[in-house]
Amino acid sequence: MGKEIKFEKEGVEVTGYFASPRKKAPCVIVLHEWWGLNDQIKGVVDKLAKEGFAAFAPDFYKGKVATTPDEAGKLMTDMFQNRLKETENLFRASVSYMKAFEKIEPKKIGVIGFCCGGSLTMYFASVFSDAINVAVPYYGIPQLAPVKPENIKVPILFILAEKDEFVNNDDVIELAKKVWKNGVEVQLKIYPGVSHAFANEKRPEVYNGSAAKDAWSLTISFLKKYLSA
Repeated sequence: MGKEIKFEKEGVEVTGYFASPRKKAPCVIVLHEWWGLNDQIKGVVDKLAKEGFAAFAPDFYKGKVATTPDEAGKLMTDMFQNRLKETENLFRASVSYMKAFEKIEPKKIGVIGFCCGGSLTMYFASVFSDAINVAVPYYGIPQLAPVKPENIKVPILFILAEKDEFVNNDDVIELAKKVWKNGVEVQLKIYPGVSHAFANEKRPEVYNGSAAKDAWSLTISFLKKYLSA
């Protein structure tokens, strides 16, 4: 349904995967897991287009896709430790391009991210609150990036897994409490009995269909609330 696209905005070259409905629509930017821009994330972009959004997943790894946890960990660590500013620039350029894109109307931007993309969603919500309209981080790890909750001024929905082996849910709950003090809508849902990446249908060892379906429904409702005209 979607397609690979490449563009340059503000001197930054961006590649990624884009899909949209036939009519003009607000945009949701999808931030990939530690694996990179793989078929799972492209599938999320396609699903969002079917829900009536234009959707774009920027490739923060610039063509690299991990197939093992060791490879994924190295790519993610390099991004957060050595390439965070570059990743910010790629995101900023993506937001700017999508807001100017003829297929985007109204000119609103939502952000959804999974795993390390969930961490980036929290971080970008604190850095670019004036440029986006809503954020939905799935099982993000706030310690990976210098998230400043006092700067998050957009509605945010946190999706968490009870048995997450990577995320300390208490840390995310504390972060959510701090964001709530900013006067924006904050929602948080912890799905019982499920593990990290429970929404990744390409990973049957952790995927949980009922939790994933409910989280998706909650996500779409939240996005529509803040991105509709």
